[in-house]
Amino acid sequence: MTKRVIGTILRACAALPAAAVLFCLGALVQPAAAGTIILEGSDAIGFHSNDSDGADLYKNQVWTAIGGSDPRPIAVIGAQPVAAGFITSSSHPIASFATVPAAGALSGYVALYFLAGGGCCLEDDTLPAGNEAAISAYLAAGGTVMIEDYTGGAAWDFAVGTGGAGNSNVAGFGGARPGPSCTDGELVTADGLSNGFTQPPALGCWTHQAYDMSFFGPLGFTHNFYDSDPAFAAANPGTGPYSSLLSSGLTVTGAPEPATLALLGLGLAGLAASRRRKQ
Repeated sequence: MTKRVIGTILRACAALPAAAVLFCLGALVQPAAAGTIILEGSDAIGFHSNDSDGADLYKNQVWTAIGGSDPRPIAVIGAQPVAAGFITSSSHPIASFATVPAAGALSGYVALYFLAGGGCCLEDDTLPAGNEAAISAYLAAGGTVMIEDYTGGAAWDFAVGTGGAGNSNVAGFGGARPGPSCTDGELVTADGLSNGFTQPPALGCWTHQAYDMSFFGPLGFTHNFYDSDPAFAAANPGTGPYSSLLSSGLTVTGAPEPATLALLGLGLAGLAASRRRKQ
């Protein structure tokens, strides 16, 4: 949102009755893009959630974050590594499907979670193939898409927008850059805490991939919920910093960014001063 647009909104709000001011200023805290895409460098849900209390804790935090108070189910799409039904939720109905078409109308789901191949340890590029239009429409309508063990494959370029350069900016297992193929060295960030995540216990292997934020940030992926193990940056001097849970937007549990809140506060102060001058 440009300064000119912000100024226009503030001037328009100033002319409204006091009761309508906050509603008007809500235009300043709308997300930049309709939908949210989350890149996940972990297979804690797809592989570990059937045998680890720590993974189950993280799994339920994910479902709560991407589902919020919306009663619609979350669609888990992809081949599950064990008997169907082990991926459950403490907050939302979970509907499991092997493919996107099997899920039917995507508008019926609060979020789409794409499993890694067999639950571990690389993104499943067969899932978006041929379904790009349906997934794009879902995102355009404000939906949330989370990709497990994203490795920057071209199959997801229509949504992530890397222009074919995604894999070359991913470190670790399946990425073009070196790094640990399996680590428990991730650290939850303040952004992660504000979006409902807590530091996960060691699983023996939590992180496979790390994403160079200097590359993905300009593409709109500005919310880092987990710092990657420092070993990823050490293996790639002069690059990074790296994230292992990177989002293009706040989850439904997240609060507005501090900068946006500060702007809103300044706007309210300016409106109050303007009204005092008019009295």
